[in-house]
Amino acid sequence: MTNEPIRSLMSIAGHPVHPMLIHFPVAFLLGLVGADLAYVYTTDPFWARVGLWLAGLGSLGGWLAGLAGLGDLVLVRRIRNLIIAWSHALMAVMTLSLASLNWLLRFNDANGFNPWGLYLSLLTAALITVTSLLGGQMVYGHAVGVDVKH
Repeated sequence: MTNEPIRSLMSIAGHPVHPMLIHFPVAFLLGLVGADLAYVYTTDPFWARVGLWLAGLGSLGGWLAGLAGLGDLVLVRRIRNLIIAWSHALMAVMTLSLASLNWLLRFNDANGFNPWGLYLSLLTAALITVTSLLGGQMVYGHAVGVDVKH
């Protein structure tokens, strides 16, 4: 193992695109737990609508950010050789699949809130935690996407 940073090919001026895009989807999907709990507490339909939007935007944004991460995983051999990179990718796909299912349940429900949505929100939040820890380990432990020239 070398101590040299692993440069991202999916970058703009040396700044990797995946970390630029992932913050909002993560915030939306974590905020979804709060919106669901607010709905359970108040039964105000406003929170069901907020949940629908958070689930949809979180899923869509996550898949877009995931495409940038997938580009690096496929194109950069040193990233491809990291087991943690494959673990991160697999966890991300599972997380986004659950988030997408959550959005679909909400979209197809006339009331806008399905109790399964809350369970999926909680499970998605837990998976986001694990996936984020793996992504952080890639950056801080393996220097993936780190630019040391500046």
